[in-house]
Amino acid sequence: MTKIKYLEEQSKKVFGRDNVNFYNKDYEKPKTKESTRDKAFTPDDLNRLRETMKNSRSFAKEAIEITSRCGLRIDEVAHLKREDINISEKTIYVDREGAKNGKARVVPVRDKDINYFKELLEKYPERGYFTKTDAKSISKSIRRYMDKTQDREGVLLSKKYEKTTDHAIRKLYATERMKELRGNEPLSNNKEEMKNWNIVSKELGHGEGRKNLYNTYCKG
Repeated sequence: MTKIKYLEEQSKKVFGRDNVNFYNKDYEKPKTKESTRDKAFTPDDLNRLRETMKNSRSFAKEAIEITSRCGLRIDEVAHLKREDINISEKTIYVDREGAKNGKARVVPVRDKDINYFKELLEKYPERGYFTKTDAKSISKSIRRYMDKTQDREGVLLSKKYEKTTDHAIRKLYATERMKELRGNEPLSNNKEEMKNWNIVSKELGHGEGRKNLYNTYCKG
């Protein structure tokens, strides 16, 4: 048995498919459960999670708002200070302290989110960090609320987004921002599409020229 034939047979067993053919140039690799990490939170699911968390005193409630509105990672939210939010400039300064790549950046606050951040500053009048809770604890708290929230089909969000938390919310932010910049559908002009993606990618903290991440955040 050739190596390719052996791989085909093993793939059939793993994926339960009979049409695996590695000689076919159009062959599409079957999706595994790992693809659940690439799911974007739906707006409806986010609203359902908000409803579950509405009476929560945990900073996790603020974390999902900041992440969904500005695309910050949970670790970046945990390191956010009151003085990092500039209402007049409509920006948030993300310190390199919590950034995954160790690089600081400035992200925009959209007009529709200004009131939320004004209320956040009123709620936390003292300078300094908004919370002393670390990112891991915030993520665990979000997961606990996801375990109490069902989507419209009755599926628990903790199962639906089994391998992801803030990544799925950041992906929702990315898809919404792309729609704001170029409309609902991808542009036929790839250069212009990537120009818009570079803007969003920088806001997410990835930098420019990351086409591989475009496929992760803006497709599927």
